Amino acid sequence: SIIPPLLFVVHFFSIAPLMLPKQTEYKVGMYLRLSRDDERQGESLSIENQRRILTNYINENGWTLYDTYIDDGISGTTFDRPGVQRLLDDAKAGNINLILCKDMSRFGRNYIMVGQYVDYIFPMYNIRFIALTDNIDTLNSDSASMDMLPIMNVFNEWHAANTSKKLRTVFQSNARAGKYMTTASSYGYVKGDDENYTPQIDPEAAAVVRRIFEMRARGMGHKSIADVLNQEHILPPLDYRYEKLGKPVPIYSRHLWQAQTVKRLLVNPIYIGNLAQMKETTVSYKNHKIIRKDQSEWVIVENNHEPIISRELWDKVQEVNASVSRGRCTTERVTHSLSGLCYCDECGAKMKMQKTPENKSPYSYRCGMHVRYGKSYCSSHNIKGTILEGAILQDIKRQIDFVMNDSEARAKYLARKRGNIAVKSAEDSKRKREIEKRIDDLGKLIRKVYEDRVLGNLPDKTCTELLADYQQEKETLQAELDELLKRSETMAQDEADVDEYIRRLKSYAGVDTLTRQMAMDLLEYVTVDRYEGEGKPRSIHIYYKLIDKPLRDKNNALA
Repeated sequence: SIIPPLLFVVHFFSIAPLMLPKQTEYKVGMYLRLSRDDERQGESLSIENQRRILTNYINENGWTLYDTYIDDGISGTTFDRPGVQRLLDDAKAGNINLILCKDMSRFGRNYIMVGQYVDYIFPMYNIRFIALTDNIDTLNSDSASMDMLPIMNVFNEWHAANTSKKLRTVFQSNARAGKYMTTASSYGYVKGDDENYTPQIDPEAAAVVRRIFEMRARGMGHKSIADVLNQEHILPPLDYRYEKLGKPVPIYSRHLWQAQTVKRLLVNPIYIGNLAQMKETTVSYKNHKIIRKDQSEWVIVENNHEPIISRELWDKVQEVNASVSRGRCTTERVTHSLSGLCYCDECGAKMKMQKTPENKSPYSYRCGMHVRYGKSYCSSHNIKGTILEGAILQDIKRQIDFVMNDSEARAKYLARKRGNIAVKSAEDSKRKREIEKRIDDLGKLIRKVYEDRVLGNLPDKTCTELLADYQQEKETLQAELDELLKRSETMAQDEADVDEYIRRLKSYAGVDTLTRQMAMDLLEYVTVDRYEGEGKPRSIHIYYKLIDKPLRDKNNALA
C-alpha cells in the first residue's frame, strides 16, 4: 500500500495544512477485478466488460490511460492483491493521479480499508478516485453518492460476508452428501465420473499404499519406509500424478518420498472407505489464513467408497502410530525388536541402544540421560540387549502358557485390567433396570400433575412443589444412569481388549525369538531398574498392550 492506513491517520492530524494543486490533466490507472464468486453473475462483471466500459469513459473525457491493473479470481476482502498493490505503488510514485474502477466493490469489500484509502490517503496524494456505476467521484465531495459512500462500503462488505456464509453452507452440505470436493484426489484413488466424483481405486498407486501400511504395521518408521520407496525408485504422489497427466511437475520438488508424506498418508481415513472433508478453514472471510480444524469438526462419511486396506490393518497402524516407539534403524538398516520401547525406571528417559565390543551381545541399552549428560544426572542402567530380550521373551512365553492352560486366564486378565476391582455387573444391570422404570414412572407422574392442575384438582403451590421434587429426582436418577451406562461401555471395551490380547498371545505360540513385530503387538513399553553391580538382582518391568494402563504418553512423558 501507499502508506499504512492507521499510521497515516496519526500523521494526518499532526502536520500543517497543505495546498494541493488542481488537477488539469489526468493520467488514469484503470483497475479491474473479478473474483470466483463474481464469475457466477455472468458476462456483466467480466474483466473484458469492465475494460470496455471504463475505456469508453476515459476516451469520452479525453484522459490518458497510463496502465491497466487486473486482479482475476481474487476476493475483494483482502488488499493483498498484486494488481491493486501495483496500482497503489504507481499512485504513490506520482505515475497516476486518477484511479478508475467500475464500482466500489471492484476496488474492495473491506469497508475499513476502502474508507481509509478513499477518505484519507487518496486526498493526501491529490489522487482523484472514481467508481463509475456507483456515481462515486471524490472531485464532487458534496454529491449525494459521496454522502452514501460509508453505507455503500458497509453493504459491500456485508455482501462478501453473506456470500462466504452461503458458500460454507454449500460446502458443508456437499461434504455430508459424500461429494468428493478436491482438485487432486488422494494418492491411490482417482475421481469418479458420477455426480459425487466418488473416489475410484487406482490399482498401481493402491498397491504402494497397501505396502506402506503393511511396512508401518511391522513397526517401520516413516523415514525408513520413505527410504525403501526411494531405493526402489517408486514415484512420490506429486510426481506420480503429473506423470499420469503427461506434464512436468510445476513446482520445485526433490522427486523423493519424504517422511512427512508417509506420515500424512498413514492417517488419512480415505483408505478405509471413509471420506473425511472440511479439515481446514480460514480465520474469517477477510483473513484467508488457513487453519487446521480439530478432528471432531471434520465431516466424515463412512463407507463412502471402496477401501484400499482393511479396517484391521488400519487399526494396527494407528496403534503403531500411538506407540511410544519410533523404531529407529541402525546403520545396517536394522530396527531391533525393542527399539524405542525401553525406559530408565529412575529418571524416565528412553534407553539408548549402543554398540558394545562383546561378542555375546553386540549392543546394550543405557539411560539416555546418562549418555547425554553423564553420571551426575543419572546412572547408566546398562543392560545387555541379549539379556533384556531374553528376559522379555521368557515372560511372553509364560503369558502364552498361561492363556493356553489356565481356564480362568480371561477373568484374571480382566481383573488385572480393571485394577483388581470387582465390578458387580449383575448388580449394575439390575440397578439400571430399576432406574429406567422409575424415570418412566416419574414422567407419568409429571404428566398427571399437569393434568390435575389444568382440571383444577390441584392447587398451584402443591403443583409447583410436586413438579420440583419429581424433576429433581429424575435428574439425579438420570445422572446415575449415565454413569452406569458409561461404566458398562468401559466394561465392554475392557473385555474386547482382553480378548484381543489373548488372541495376539496365541498367535505367537511356539516362537523362540523376540521379533520386532511381536514386540510392537504385545509391548506397551519396558522399564529397567538401576544396575547395582555384577551378580546383583535388578528388576525389569514389562507393560503389556491392551491390559496394562500406560504410565507414559506417546510423547514419552511420564503420565
